[in-house]
Amino acid sequence: MKNNFLKTATVCLAGIAVLFCITSCKKDFFEKKLYGIQDQAQTIKDEPTALALVNGCYALADGTDWYSGPFERQMLECSTDDGWGGNDYQDRPTEIGSMAFTNVLNADNSYVRYLYEVLYQGVRNCNNTISVIPKAPINDGLKARIIGEAKFLRAYYYFELVKNYGDCVLYTDLPTSDQLIPRSPAKDVYAQIVVDLKEAAAALPEKDVYSAPDKGRASKGAALGMLAKAYLFMEDYPNAEAAANLVIQSAKYSLLPNFGDLWKPNNPWSNESLFEIGYLPDTKFSTGTRATTMTWATSDGGWGWFGLTSNLENAFNNEGDTIRRGYTIVKEGQPVAGESRIFPAYNNQHTSGRHSRKLYVPVAERGGFYGNQPYNQIILRYAEVLLIYAEAAAFNAHNAEALTQLNTVRNRVNLPAKTGLSGDGLKTAIWNERRLEFAAERTYRWDDIRRIKVNGKKLISTLMGSAGTFVLYNITQNTDPVETLPHRENRNKGIEFKEGINELWPIPRNVIQASGGKVTQNNGY
Repeated sequence: MKNNFLKTATVCLAGIAVLFCITSCKKDFFEKKLYGIQDQAQTIKDEPTALALVNGCYALADGTDWYSGPFERQMLECSTDDGWGGNDYQDRPTEIGSMAFTNVLNADNSYVRYLYEVLYQGVRNCNNTISVIPKAPINDGLKARIIGEAKFLRAYYYFELVKNYGDCVLYTDLPTSDQLIPRSPAKDVYAQIVVDLKEAAAALPEKDVYSAPDKGRASKGAALGMLAKAYLFMEDYPNAEAAANLVIQSAKYSLLPNFGDLWKPNNPWSNESLFEIGYLPDTKFSTGTRATTMTWATSDGGWGWFGLTSNLENAFNNEGDTIRRGYTIVKEGQPVAGESRIFPAYNNQHTSGRHSRKLYVPVAERGGFYGNQPYNQIILRYAEVLLIYAEAAAFNAHNAEALTQLNTVRNRVNLPAKTGLSGDGLKTAIWNERRLEFAAERTYRWDDIRRIKVNGKKLISTLMGSAGTFVLYNITQNTDPVETLPHRENRNKGIEFKEGINELWPIPRNVIQASGGKVTQNNGY
């Protein structure tokens, strides 16, 4: 795992050009003067400096530290029926309240601002690269690839923005004082995402063309997979099915035979991975991810945040899904799947006593520098491509094709094939499969419950609120011996969810003020 460009970019050691870019991005994205990057066209003299510039586009893919990317994403995921905030030893009303949709989820919320800003910093790095590289004195092939990488990453950043904040300030060049522009409708943002991903797919090589030092760079398969996902969120099911099928037909990817192998720190960039964030083993001068440490129980050296729910465990049990349950949920006092160890308990000081096995690193492989761990995070994997294809095919009434790919995913974990399904029954089976396959990964459940519609109503509105099924389960039906104890986190979490408002996060107040009011606030905030 040494000498990977993405890890180098993550720790900002990729060269002067990246340092200029990262320095500039510490400014508000509406800043009139872009310090350090106006003259970069003159600084790109050769291939190493050109590559250093695009490496800076990757550097914001998971934020700059635990508070500017990983923490917010896990907060979002724990705003679902899959997750609890998790610990009882810290009084953190802002974090707990944000997950529970209370009034602390507002335009002044620091986490709302951190995520918004780091995503726009990523956009600006990409815009800078796309504008500078055409003038660089490098060969045309590398020039096209670098621009393709930057367009892929710009699409990724905008996708994260539009999913979580709705309408976006949309710009594809470097903003100046004359470009304080209002938000563009979400449909226009998605249209730009589609353009960028199509152009990236045309310019990028397949994953297996990259040499070892370049593993992790955006590839044609990553662009097509992300394109299929964007189409799915746009409810453009014909194009979603077609784009996913291009990845499938490329035969460049496959499911790992053993589900648990996906979560081994020493198994990076597997055949199932389309795009993932890489990290260096921890030393004084390198970095890892705190997403792992944040989720571990305090008894296991972690921060005790982001526990998993009994509601999620019930979903695994109802499906007879023992393999994925074991590699998703580790319970205090019980064996850890794939390791001869009993997970330590901590006197029931976590909301559920259930922690993420997917973010669990075996003790012998853990880093130690400031809690960072040498663990790659998969952003897009082949199982999702198969389920995107299945869902789109189901909406297109291609039932046999949808069942084929749904059952490919189920077969990997020894579950019986689904047969004879069509219409809403088939769609529901695919959505349930997504929940079990991707539980505790990034913001899969958060994204899904805000886009999936049942009888014309978004799923989040069925789960949350005073009549929400998840809320009522915890208030009236839950008999779990840990979750029913007194905790800092309210048992009725989600009861304050407001339909038509809390599906999105608010726009940070400082952004609205910096725009002179041209950028408007989301409804209800």
